Amino acid sequence: MNEEVFYYFLLTHLIGDYVFQTSYIAKYKNSKVKVLMLHIFIIFLSMFLLLIPSSLSIYNLNLILLLTFIHLLIDTIKFKNRTKKAFNSHTYYILDQVMHFSSLILISLMYKPENMFISFEYTKLFAIGLLNAYFISLLFYMIDGFSKPYKRDYLGYVFRFSLPFIKYYSDILFLIFSFVFVFISIVIFYKKEEFNSKSELGPLSLSIIITYLTIWR
Repeated sequence: MNEEVFYYFLLTHLIGDYVFQTSYIAKYKNSKVKVLMLHIFIIFLSMFLLLIPSSLSIYNLNLILLLTFIHLLIDTIKFKNRTKKAFNSHTYYILDQVMHFSSLILISLMYKPENMFISFEYTKLFAIGLLNAYFISLLFYMIDGFSKPYKRDYLGYVFRFSLPFIKYYSDILFLIFSFVFVFISIVIFYKKEEFNSKSELGPLSLSIIITYLTIWR
């Protein structure tokens, strides 16, 4: 059950840290205290609402508050060191997420799930889908060395997000759609003046691998 709980927390983290993190929050959470606190509140609210009714218990609510505080501590490290080059690299991005994921695992081991509103199957599918869509996209953007201003790749989001759902319902369709998505990506991005296979095809390829390894019926 601890693995299942982890996916619930992973989903809340991805929703609070990526889906509901607007461009304004992403830009100023490392330089303005009020924006940082708004971000932390969104993190807390995401956990509290998505984990209802289990989050209504005092014990579980205290764990959610503890995880929120840990998130604040991790983000404060970046806030305090925002002008240092080492803290604005893909290496630190990975380290930052390792710290977040480690805290999710820790709290998952102590959390007591009670009649989760969202089923585990769909929680895992949404969690892996959002991991593919947002986390992988930003990772490759940073690996690419911030070569251009970051723009949300909505078509890529749709491709990568849909992969776990396709894999869950049909392995054959997953194989077919994986090839189709790669082909469409090559056709679309090759027409751009600056085609970068690492930043464009890398996220999709890694998402296909992650989906294949994690989603099983």
